[in-house]
Amino acid sequence: SSSSSSTVCLEEASPSPSPDVAPPAKKVNRCGQCKKRVGLTGFSCRCGGLFCSEHRYDAAHSCNFDYKTMEREQIAKKNQVCVAEKIQRI
Repeated sequence: SSSSSSTVCLEEASPSPSPDVAPPAKKVNRCGQCKKRVGLTGFSCRCGGLFCSEHRYDAAHSCNFDYKTMEREQIAKKNQVCVAEKIQRI
């Protein structure tokens, strides 16, 4: 009869927090143009920025996002080209 022994690995349940780790800072939502606090009422732009109500339009914050190209790609993707067969004349 052979006896098997099992090894138990003991680990600390909760590691002690290191003193140099700071708690995460709160993210302050500010306008990308005028740095005004926007809070929950900020407007996200397709260029990736967050803006206040005055700078939410692309002309107001000199947006570099190309809307025309994006719209053309969406139209081309949604509207497939339909080509009818040519009529054979007798």
